[in-house]
Amino acid sequence: MALRRVFVGPTEAAGIVQGLVGGFRTLGIDAEPVLESEHPFGYGSGARGPRLLRAWSRSGTRARRLPWQRPLAKGLAALVHLALAWPVLAWALARFDAFVFTCGRSITNTALELWLLRRLSRPVVVLFVGSDARPPYINGAVPGDDAARLARATRRTQRRVQRFERGGACCINAPATAHFHRAAVVNWFAVGFPRDLPPTDCRPPPLQLPQQTLRVVHSPSNPGVKGSARIEAAVAAVRARGVPIDLITLGGLDNRAVLAAIGGADLVLDQLYSDTPMAGLATEAAQLGRATLVGGYFAAGMPEALLGAPLPPSCFVLPERFEQALEALARDRGALHTLAADARRFVVEEWACERVAARIVRLLQGERPASWLFDPLGVHYLEGCGLDAGAARERVRRLLAYGGRAALALADKPQLEAAFVAWAQEPS
Repeated sequence: MALRRVFVGPTEAAGIVQGLVGGFRTLGIDAEPVLESEHPFGYGSGARGPRLLRAWSRSGTRARRLPWQRPLAKGLAALVHLALAWPVLAWALARFDAFVFTCGRSITNTALELWLLRRLSRPVVVLFVGSDARPPYINGAVPGDDAARLARATRRTQRRVQRFERGGACCINAPATAHFHRAAVVNWFAVGFPRDLPPTDCRPPPLQLPQQTLRVVHSPSNPGVKGSARIEAAVAAVRARGVPIDLITLGGLDNRAVLAAIGGADLVLDQLYSDTPMAGLATEAAQLGRATLVGGYFAAGMPEALLGAPLPPSCFVLPERFEQALEALARDRGALHTLAADARRFVVEEWACERVAARIVRLLQGERPASWLFDPLGVHYLEGCGLDAGAARERVRRLLAYGGRAALALADKPQLEAAFVAWAQEPS
């Protein structure tokens, strides 16, 4: 099947939509970004295209920005946004012959939409990026104090994932966030992260190594989820042992400002509780020739998760080894320089936007290379992302006390369900 025009959207995350559109266009495929709202950190160029799309994006932006303390206004904006989604879908069906949905969202977020796409022979690939598929009870970005609310969020996430599966979409996800899948999943690491920096940012500034003081940048979108307090404590501890480190912590800045700060640094400290070695910030740092230190419990499971795919070159370590790894990189500037060079080479070659887009073209054309697939029955990761393991275990314990095993939404995976139950009984 020859692809003429590809829909990419409706939600931007860390420049993925931009990167995919650029990659498709490099391959000679007409792709368009169609976004339901403006990104809070300035990715993309805002609403464009027909008046209908601009109205849809404006209503989505308004619905997202309005605080929950204004429920009537927020609800009205959401209703307008939903009402506009169906005309947008009609426009898209007339215009595109293939769809790449991002962040676990589609235009209307309904099973009917996916049924229509299937009946009209429009191939669909959906790219999950983390919180859109990760179980909320091990997701630090989801409030965990209210067990009933956590159970509802779990059911919503499970339904989202399985709606795409039942609708015939080809699902791309990572083994650390694929708990709710039932069918075979395309491994995120076999496809890659398509991030393309704005033209003025593409040439990486030279590293100033060796030098006495290590310049470090930490840019948390959510300091609690990213473990910022413990990261700052680790920097202070290493500095107290005589290693000169200059830490710059950024917050609330748009993407261009963050990129400028990264370009002036020697090392990026991403987060303490990640379930991937190279998420958006680390990929951007690699594009600029900068190494990234990432903490996360999934570091122990990476070799198995790759399934033969190349390892993204960040320094990915268990949270308890974060301080040790920081000191080692600060004292060995040669190793830091090598890691930075390897990271840049990886993202401009292996994760080049056109190469990632070419892999997704194969998926849209119906190919499913066996080496790209994994069975979700093999998922066994428990610790999650964005929170300490003890806090995650307590959330699971609270959820089990509220709704029993059924609240985990893992009845189709009895071994994983039993592992969570046993893990919750361990002391925090």
